[in-house]
Amino acid sequence: MHDGRRFVAGIDGCKRGWVVVLLELDPDRNLADESWRVVPSFEYVLRLPEEPRFLGVDLPIGLPNVAVPGGRTCDREARRLLGRKRGSSVFAPPVRAVLSADSYTKALALNRASSRHAIGLSRQVYNLVPKLREVHDTMTPILQGRVREVHPELSFMTMNGDRPLAHSKRTAAGKAQRLALLEHHFCRLAEALDWVRSEPAGEDDVIDAYAAAWSAWRMARGRAHYIPEQLQMDSRGLRMGIWY
Repeated sequence: MHDGRRFVAGIDGCKRGWVVVLLELDPDRNLADESWRVVPSFEYVLRLPEEPRFLGVDLPIGLPNVAVPGGRTCDREARRLLGRKRGSSVFAPPVRAVLSADSYTKALALNRASSRHAIGLSRQVYNLVPKLREVHDTMTPILQGRVREVHPELSFMTMNGDRPLAHSKRTAAGKAQRLALLEHHFCRLAEALDWVRSEPAGEDDVIDAYAAAWSAWRMARGRAHYIPEQLQMDSRGLRMGIWY
């Protein structure tokens, strides 16, 4: 809350920082306004002057020490909910030791050495390590009371009547479907997409940040779901679960 106003936020990583979509809520937790910005660090996200009550972050929070097939329980459950087509958007995060790696070769070796399964690490996941490091350098169990992991595809599934979307976000049809779902809830989305053209971020980042903000709004209204049902924590006491 800030100056009597209530806020929630959706956060998605971009090339030069983090895209933040802020939703201002009225006293009944209905949407009053929308705004957006790019901030340089996750630490800055945690110091947003609006002091959002909930922040939905599109990145794993809570990392395993041992790599197992399919990743964390929440990752496997998310894939089950999303089905074969959209489930592929849920990646298994690296083990915590990978955060100390300064090269892909070292990261790959650390992930493989963590268990008898010798599970590797894609370069796509390795490219997320700097963002993961930012998050896990600052996150604490107390912060998880308001800073929570989300996944945009689970958000879109819920917007779509609990039905996974038919098309990938990389296709024109998939992008159109996601925009249509968001436009049902948000009146300034087109402004945000115009704004991002002059920023070090992409349309996909804004779309995913809006989906994350929608889930944060559901948290504020007491309507969000959480997987898995059984609480699971990592070695630092961070809960490993996804809100949507």
